[in-house]
Amino acid sequence: MDSILSNVELNGELRDKVSCIYRKDKNKIERLADRCNANGFSCLAGQGDMVRLAVCLRYAEKYTLPMYRSKGIPMSVFCDTMADIDIWCGNNHNRGLRNYNWIKNHLDCTLFKLGRLQFQLYRACSKLLDYDHLPYNYGDNVLNIHIPQGEPLDYSACVDSINRAKEFFAQYFPDFGYRFMLCESWLLFEDNYMFMEPGSNILQFQSLFEIVFSAQQDFQAVERIFGKRRLLKSKYPTDTSLRRNALEYMKSGHKMGMGIGIIDTVDEKEEIAKHDIKAYL
Repeated sequence: MDSILSNVELNGELRDKVSCIYRKDKNKIERLADRCNANGFSCLAGQGDMVRLAVCLRYAEKYTLPMYRSKGIPMSVFCDTMADIDIWCGNNHNRGLRNYNWIKNHLDCTLFKLGRLQFQLYRACSKLLDYDHLPYNYGDNVLNIHIPQGEPLDYSACVDSINRAKEFFAQYFPDFGYRFMLCESWLLFEDNYMFMEPGSNILQFQSLFEIVFSAQQDFQAVERIFGKRRLLKSKYPTDTSLRRNALEYMKSGHKMGMGIGIIDTVDEKEEIAKHDIKAYL
């Protein structure tokens, strides 16, 4: 446990707690890590959050690191990717890891953080979408882009991250044939420009994608902007310009939403870094 903790950033107090849990229940942690490897992570459903954290860390050391080494993936990518564990533990008030169903993607080497963004080897399998209106088909391989919290959504950092991903997957996963990078997020709702400042980080990020789907489904936007939904609009916080603008947008009868954006890696006419973002704003 001490070995993996040297490569995974964790809150200091939480680090001490998980080390103690491992020493106390080493056999149980080892057994659960092996079960996760054999049958998936469903065995963690009935466990406490601290046990889940200990199991995931042990899994990372026992199974994930050897997968990285076998492919020659740099240790820096491992450390950056596993940093998400600390973020999700923080979201759980440093009581351990609740969202193990998300972290299992990191542990199984299907998701990697490359600079600002995360990229997931993914097969398009949502049956809620109408694929007649999308440029890819059900079952196609795509790179799913995720935006981890904790850092500014800087445009140049995102461009660098996307370009790094193209090189990374071509080098380490050459057999994963894909054409499209895909991102599904409230950040890509096509009407965001109606309440966001021109040139904002979010609108610049949106300019990197072709928006192929947009809908007024605001649960994610409300959660990300305000933390949670309130019954009374007067109860929403207004301590940032984004919150103030979003609240005025809702008060005027509009509804925020989500969108799906794609980057076509085959038909690009030029490197993404050369795009003139002013054309999109």
